[in-house]
Amino acid sequence: MSWLNYSLIAYSSKKRILPDTQVAAQPGVQTRDLMSFLAGVKCWSHRNKQPVYALKRDQMKGFDYLAPQGFYDAISAYGLPDAIADLDRAAQTDTRCFIRTAYGITDPIIVTGVTKQGGPLSPLKSTFTTSLGHYFMDDIVRVDNDALTLTTTSMKKGDPHIPDAKTSITLAMVEATDDSFIFSRSLKSLQSNTLAMERFQYAYVDNPSARYHEILELINTFQFPRTVTRPPITLLRKIISQNLISRIRAYLTLQPIKHTDAEKLDRKVIERVHNILGFPFRPNTNIATLPLSLHGFDFPSIARINQAIAVAGIGRDLNHHIQAYRSMARITLVDWTCEKNDCQCPLNGNGLDKDFGHYGKSLPAAWIIAQKTMRSLNPPLVLRPIDQSYWTNGDVSLSHLISLMTRSVPDIKKIINGTALLSLRAKGIRALNDVGWWESVSRDNDTNHQFWASDGSMVPATAGITEMKSITGAATGDNTLVMKTKGRNLSILHGELVGLILALVLSQDQMDSTMALTLLTDHLNSVRIIQDSRSSIDQAPRLRNMNGRSDNTIEAQMNNEADHYASRSQQISHALPTFQPPTFFMNDYTFYREEDGYIESSITHFIETYTAISQASELAIGHGYRMVRMGYDATSPPPYPYVRAVSAHSAAVQLYARSGQLATASVLHARGKIESPACALGCTAFGDAHHLFVNCKVYETWRMSESKELQRETERKLGLLISKDAKENDNIKKVVEEIMRIAKSLFRDDPMIWPHLNTSYYLGNLPCLSNVVSKEVIASEILRRRITTNITMDWHTRSIKLAGRIFGDYQKRMAVTNGCRRR
Repeated sequence: MSWLNYSLIAYSSKKRILPDTQVAAQPGVQTRDLMSFLAGVKCWSHRNKQPVYALKRDQMKGFDYLAPQGFYDAISAYGLPDAIADLDRAAQTDTRCFIRTAYGITDPIIVTGVTKQGGPLSPLKSTFTTSLGHYFMDDIVRVDNDALTLTTTSMKKGDPHIPDAKTSITLAMVEATDDSFIFSRSLKSLQSNTLAMERFQYAYVDNPSARYHEILELINTFQFPRTVTRPPITLLRKIISQNLISRIRAYLTLQPIKHTDAEKLDRKVIERVHNILGFPFRPNTNIATLPLSLHGFDFPSIARINQAIAVAGIGRDLNHHIQAYRSMARITLVDWTCEKNDCQCPLNGNGLDKDFGHYGKSLPAAWIIAQKTMRSLNPPLVLRPIDQSYWTNGDVSLSHLISLMTRSVPDIKKIINGTALLSLRAKGIRALNDVGWWESVSRDNDTNHQFWASDGSMVPATAGITEMKSITGAATGDNTLVMKTKGRNLSILHGELVGLILALVLSQDQMDSTMALTLLTDHLNSVRIIQDSRSSIDQAPRLRNMNGRSDNTIEAQMNNEADHYASRSQQISHALPTFQPPTFFMNDYTFYREEDGYIESSITHFIETYTAISQASELAIGHGYRMVRMGYDATSPPPYPYVRAVSAHSAAVQLYARSGQLATASVLHARGKIESPACALGCTAFGDAHHLFVNCKVYETWRMSESKELQRETERKLGLLISKDAKENDNIKKVVEEIMRIAKSLFRDDPMIWPHLNTSYYLGNLPCLSNVVSKEVIASEILRRRITTNITMDWHTRSIKLAGRIFGDYQKRMAVTNGCRRR
C-alpha cells in the first residue's frame, strides 16, 4: 500500500488530477501557499471594493468515517485502473484488529471495509473522495452569475497593461485535507452552493498583529527545564533553537509579522535568557543574535528569520508550480504595479523606492514586509521578471507605456492625453502591437561539419556566498571566444553553460546541416539534460562528454584547448568581453542584486546572511567601538566555547563584555549604583573593563602566567606546522619571530601589534595575522591557512577563558565586599 500511495501521488500530480486549490496530497505545496492565496483574495476584495462571502464548513472529522466506495468512484471517474480499487478492497477485507486495554491486548477482531486511520493510503483516499465534491462545486459556479472571479483592475477596465494583467481565476473553494472554505459574491449564492464539505481550521488571514501576539504569548509561556544550577548559555541557546524557534518559524511561515514586532520578540527572548544567566544588566540583543563569524553568539534572530521568510514567500508565490496560486500572486502584482505605483513594478527598479506601509488592506502584509526588506539592503534586492519578450512583440498596452514614459518625458501626456487614448481604443488600437511589430530575418546556412568544444572556469574554486568570484566561459572551433563575468552569487555552472551557448552561437551556420554538429564538453549534467530533451528539440546538436578523456584524438585535443582558454583567461583582467548569466533557465521572477547578480541559490540563506552583515556594520559604529572588526583578525572564532561547552561562563562574560554591560565600577557609577568610578580593588585608575582585564595589578600574575603558557603552546604548534626544511628559510624565520612577538604582547597594550593601540583580547579580538603570514612570504595557501587557523583558534580560546576567569574572581570579591552570601 505504501508503494501504491507513493506512485499514485506522483501520477496524480503529473496529470493534474486533483484541483489546484486542494492542498492535501499535492507535492511541493505548503500550508503557507494556501494562506498566501487567501491573503491575496482578501486584499483583492479591498482593492476592488467587492464584498466576498466565505463560508467555513464544518464536517465530522476522520478518515474512518469515509465510505470506501467514494474512493472507488473517484478511481472510476478519473479513468484510473480498476486494479487500484481491487487492491484496496483486498487490504480492507478480513483485517485483524487488536484492542489495547488496561488488562492487556485483546484477542483479534475481524473487520471489513474500514479505512485505517493513519495508514499510508488514508490521506490520499480522503483527498480523492472529497475532490469529487470539489469538482462538482467548480461545475456549479460556472453557471452561477454570482461566482467569484478574480482578475486585475486593468483587465476589468478592458485595458490589460501587460500579459499577466489578463490572468483570471474563478474561485469556488479551497481545501486542506478535511477542511474547506467556500466562496461567493452573494449570500444567496453561497447558501445554495454549500455542500457537505470539510471544515477549514481557524487561522488568521493577513493579520500580522494577531500573529505577533500569538508568538509573544508563546515566548512568555515557554518553560525552560529546571536544573540544580544555572544552565550555561550554550544550553540555553540550544533549547531556544530546537524547542522555541522551530515553533516560531512555523508560525511565521504562515504569516510574517512587522519587522519592528519581530525585533521586540528578539528582545523578549534575550530578556528571558538574561534573567536565567543572573547578570545585573541586560545584554545587547543584536550582538547576541549575530552569527559567530560576525563576532556574535549565534542566537537565532526572529527578525532575520521573518525577513527571509517574507522575501522567499513572495518569490515562491510568483513562481508557484500550481497555476491557481501563481495566478493569484500575479493578479496582485499587476494591480500593485499599475493601480498603486503608476505602472512601475514595486519590486524592481525605481518602483522599489516607494514605501507601501499605508496600503495595509489592499496589499498582502507579507508582500509589504518583503518589499521593505528588499529596500533595506544596500544595494537593494530586486525581483526581476525574466521573460520580457512582451516588449519586443508589442503585447503591452499604450496606456501602460505612456505611464512609464511620464517620468522621463514629462510632456508626453500633453501629446497623448486621455482623449487620444479613448479615440485609439475606439479604433481597436489598445496595445503596442496594434500600431506595428518587428520581424526577424534568418540568414542562409551552409553545410560544413565541424567539431566545437566548450569549458568553464571559476576562481577561487571554493568560495562562500559573500566572496567575489570570477567566471569564464570558453568555446573553440573554427573561431575561439572567451567571456568573463564577476560577482558573488555565481557558480562554475554559469561558466559551463555560457561556454555551451557560445559554441552554439558561433556554430549556428551548421545548425541546419545534414551532418550532425558535435559539441564537446566535460560537463556531464549538461550532456544528460540535453540528451533527455533531445526528443523535443529539432535539429539539436550532438553533445559528447569528454570528462576523463586523455587520448590524442582530435576531440580530446579540442577539449584540452577549451580548458586552456577558460582557465588561462582568468589572468586577463580587462581585455575579455563580459557576459550576464543566461536567464532562459531561471524562474519567471528571479531575485537580482548588484555585485551578486541573479540569485539562484537559497534566497532564505541569502537574506539571513546579508541582513546579519548589515547589522554587524551598524554595530561597528558607536557602542564604545567594542564591535569594530576592521584591523582585527577576521578568522571565525572556534565554535566549541560558544555553542557546545558544558561550562560556558567565559562565553557569557563575552556577551556582556561586548555589550558593555559588565558590572565594573565605571558601569555601576554611570547607573547611579555606586559613588566612585575608581577601581573597586584598590587601584587609583578608572575602573572600566579595560583596566580590569589589562592593567589591574590584582590579576597581573594571572596574565603573565597565561602569557607564558600561550607562548610555549604557540611555539610548539609552529614547530608541528612548519617542516624542518622550511624553518631554514629566512622569510619563514621572520614569520615565526613576528608571531611569537605578537603572542608575547597579546594580553598587554602594544601599539605595534594592536590596530587601535590598546589590547582588546577580553572582547575576543586578535591582531591580524594575514599581513604576517602573507602570500609573498609563504606561497602555499594550505600552509598559510593551517598556520593562521591553528594559532588564532588557540589564542581566542585562551583569551576568553582568561577574561572569564578574571571576571569570575572579580564577582566573588565584590560579593564579599558587599556582604553577599551565596545561597
